[in-house]
Amino acid sequence: MATVSLYLDDRKIEKSKPAPLKLRVYVNRENVRHFKTNFSLTKEAFEKSYQAAKPRAEFKELKQKLEAIRVKADKIIEKLGDNFTFEKFEKQLYKKNYDNTDVVSYFSEYMQQLSDDDRVGTLDLYRITLQSLLKFKGNGKPVVSLPFHQVTVKFLNDYEKWFINEEGNSFTSLGMYLRNLRAIFNMAIISGDVEQDLYPFGKNKYKIPTGSKTKKALQKIDMKQLFEAELPNGSNLKIARDYWFFSYQCNGMNFKDIASLKFKDLTPTSFSFIRQKTKRTIRDKNRLPIMVPLSAKTKEFIEEYSNKDKDPDNFVFPIFKRGMNESEKLKADRNFIRFVNSNMKKLASQLGFDFKVRTMEARHSFTTEVTKKVGLEFAQEALGHTSMATTQNYWAGFETEVKRQIADSMLDFDL
Repeated sequence: MATVSLYLDDRKIEKSKPAPLKLRVYVNRENVRHFKTNFSLTKEAFEKSYQAAKPRAEFKELKQKLEAIRVKADKIIEKLGDNFTFEKFEKQLYKKNYDNTDVVSYFSEYMQQLSDDDRVGTLDLYRITLQSLLKFKGNGKPVVSLPFHQVTVKFLNDYEKWFINEEGNSFTSLGMYLRNLRAIFNMAIISGDVEQDLYPFGKNKYKIPTGSKTKKALQKIDMKQLFEAELPNGSNLKIARDYWFFSYQCNGMNFKDIASLKFKDLTPTSFSFIRQKTKRTIRDKNRLPIMVPLSAKTKEFIEEYSNKDKDPDNFVFPIFKRGMNESEKLKADRNFIRFVNSNMKKLASQLGFDFKVRTMEARHSFTTEVTKKVGLEFAQEALGHTSMATTQNYWAGFETEVKRQIADSMLDFDL
């Protein structure tokens, strides 16, 4: 257990001049770290205030201020408990303008952590979640705080009505925003800043709605039309269509995973990758790479669209560039998905389809087809978060040759 004490660091200071007051923090009396305070005192002032049992009037108030520093340090140590580290203690000690009873402060703290970890996609979602909550609370007027105790079941029900009816958003978006808010509540409860009684979610309280969006898988006759449509070489329609089918044939590969693929991930017969979406949420020991066999068609695609620079650390496709930070990658990924979706929409319209063909449909179509062909046993809808793990584990059990045969058959639309 860590302990603290205040001391005057007057080693290099003349006796009559002020010296910096510091906190000394011990862990098991072995590990020691020192932390600055905002005070500088003479040795005389320190002795007559903090070290005095009954300081005189002029030093009494000073002692109270110094005692407050030690008490704050003790509370931080108690709050951290078994999770204590010097780094966490320092972060809590120097935290500025932080109100641990306010949703905004907790959002801000967590968003800073996301920023430090370069999790820009999640950071963006938490930012717009907070903006939406404050817009609702302010009713058109700017507000900068939202106390936890104000987020009641009634608040959430009213927010839902406003979000759906007045803002015209979907229940899917509502679910994402409120799951973020729920995560912030859980952080505050675990930290001891919010009582469990204030928790507004769960049984007999507010239930976060789930989206009603149906996952669409294309029929074989539709995919055959898309695949066989005659398109000019180098045209946007052909590029978008080819990337769509590459995703479809390669385990319904997410487009960010396609963009992140590097030449070092390729072998003459296959490639493997870790899903970008889950790489931070799955423990390393349980994180299995997804292996994708290279069929004749996927080899042709890579040959046609890959970068000329085959350096092992270079990206296979010209979507990401070397040296991009996470924010730049996020923007490039979204722009490319927008490009593919826009052109697939045009192609679908030209073919007379009355439904959307987006990047996500490639994923759902893969799931439907591979389930038919190899009988993957999972109950969830196509490539849901839980069923994806089941799919990966089941898929990992097949021999490479079997996988290659299945990959080759994915483009045989007459089966």
